[in-house]
Amino acid sequence: MKKLVKSLCVMSLTALLGCCTLDCSAAAPMTEVNRIKFNNNNHIPEKVLVVSGYGNQKFVKDLFDVIKKINTGDQLTGNDVVKLHIISGNGNPVPSLGISDADAKAYVEVNSQFSSSDIWMQDCMELCSAELKNGKLVPAVFDSNRGRGLGRLPGVLSQMWDLVYFKNPSNSQSHGDYGGNLEVTPFDDILVVGDTITAPCKKFMEDNGYKGRMFLGNTKWLTVGHIDEYLSFIPTPWAPGGYSIVRADTAYALDLIKNAPDSELAKISNYDRNFLLKVKALLNEQMKDPNAGRGTSEGDFIALNYAINDIIEDAVGRLKQFIKTTTKEEREFEEVAWPSLFEGSGTTNPRGCHAFLPGVVNLLVVRDHLIVPATHIPGFDKAIEARLKAQGNKVHFIDDTPYHTSMGEIHCGTNVLRDPARSIVTKARIKKVQEVRSRFRQIHRD
Repeated sequence: MKKLVKSLCVMSLTALLGCCTLDCSAAAPMTEVNRIKFNNNNHIPEKVLVVSGYGNQKFVKDLFDVIKKINTGDQLTGNDVVKLHIISGNGNPVPSLGISDADAKAYVEVNSQFSSSDIWMQDCMELCSAELKNGKLVPAVFDSNRGRGLGRLPGVLSQMWDLVYFKNPSNSQSHGDYGGNLEVTPFDDILVVGDTITAPCKKFMEDNGYKGRMFLGNTKWLTVGHIDEYLSFIPTPWAPGGYSIVRADTAYALDLIKNAPDSELAKISNYDRNFLLKVKALLNEQMKDPNAGRGTSEGDFIALNYAINDIIEDAVGRLKQFIKTTTKEEREFEEVAWPSLFEGSGTTNPRGCHAFLPGVVNLLVVRDHLIVPATHIPGFDKAIEARLKAQGNKVHFIDDTPYHTSMGEIHCGTNVLRDPARSIVTKARIKKVQEVRSRFRQIHRD
């Protein structure tokens, strides 16, 4: 625990920004801290953090509109209200975003202690928890030690919100230690990371609560190298474990492209449209001749995405087995495959890859609402929405172009302060649902 640093006392300006509904007394001293514990998408969100900088104002306004819709549609009041916490690159962004004073007062916080135009909010930190020696969970932050524009933000927030402060011991500023490469499963508390994580950061996690509970997925084939580029978790009450594993499915995406009307593909940007029309034609040609198009750009693109699908399927299969072995629980998993396409090099050994179309798995979970990058292909968006509605989720698509064009998506550009003491789906609810499903299966067997 030598690398842990006690957070400073809360600053008086917190009152202007709105104290979080977690315990806002002084952060626990490190002598009382037992381990770090990552919050998951099943925990109740209190604040969604985003940077309003040059070029992403439309995204921030669209995100605000969704946050407002969640609050009003779900009739959230008191401690359940979700705030949009904005870091501004230049003064108060509210007027330029077109947000009314009334809406700003109800749903927005502007951080007046910190300013930056660095839009990669997920990279610099994980807003998490610290488990005390008495078992209590208190709010905390893990500073990824990334540096750059948002480098000081984790420390500033630890002071403002009285968060226990953990810091990555690695000074390499490696992508593999960023927040997008640190995901955790609901209930199981399995830390899922990409194998791009540095050795010092990995050891820190093992020494502070995750020894034997950390799964390494293959992310070295990606340019950025984050696990959230192809894997996520959504709380699901009727799933055996209480959540769904959401993964990118490139084979499914190619199948949708093969069967998409030309008029649908015509709605996307010029280069992507022309290229995907060629991909569609070749996919249909390969139904007759599997070797058609070999060596062409569209042929290599198809082969690359089939190879990527094998990598992702292997990672998900190993993850399932790791969870069963770690929890000593033999159970089924709810798995949701979403259409995704990647571009990069290699047809049998993918490398240097990133999302070709907006990566829909790289999403934001707010209660039972999912804020998803819009693919701009109606067939893709409809397929995603249909699968999510079947799970009981509400879907909101947002154009995240400022992030996508720089090899990131919605999850990369946001962060969430969650209450570790409150959950969307409870163990009691899961048990009841599984009992009903068991009785239903028994009735039909009889």
